[in-house]
Amino acid sequence: MMNPKSFITPRAALARVIARVIVGGALVLASAPAFASPIGWDAFAGWYTNPREFQAGAGARISLGTITFNPNGEYIFAENGKKYTLNLDGTMSVMPLGVASVYAGAGVTWFTVDPDNGKSSTDTGLNLIGGAGLNAIPLKPYGQIKWAFINGDQPFSFSFGVRF
Repeated sequence: MMNPKSFITPRAALARVIARVIVGGALVLASAPAFASPIGWDAFAGWYTNPREFQAGAGARISLGTITFNPNGEYIFAENGKKYTLNLDGTMSVMPLGVASVYAGAGVTWFTVDPDNGKSSTDTGLNLIGGAGLNAIPLKPYGQIKWAFINGDQPFSFSFGVRF
């Protein structure tokens, strides 16, 4: 003879499974903010100093505490050809304040030059970055300088943009 306490109806078994799924899902959702990293975007424009060329770009921003990973690309408006960079930059907030912050960082760049009457070339280099941004408004404006070291050349740029 079966023990009446060990007998579970199919309906009761289904109710237990549903309850476990709900409780487990609630625990996962409740703990997600602890593991989530804010992901945002940025758009910027500025100029390189030598030669003086306008540039515009955009990228993603993946924040992990005071460290931000910023893959981005920029198009440089050059005469007689095309220039663009793809960058994997990382920055660290060195002076975090509620209203504004100052940051510094470095990254890797791939600089491509494609002249109208010549062969395209891509060089790999390093970026040094410094900037400051406002945090108190929805579109967070920032200003940044970047010094690149690419195959004997050292282009320097000023950029202004927004983070969202």
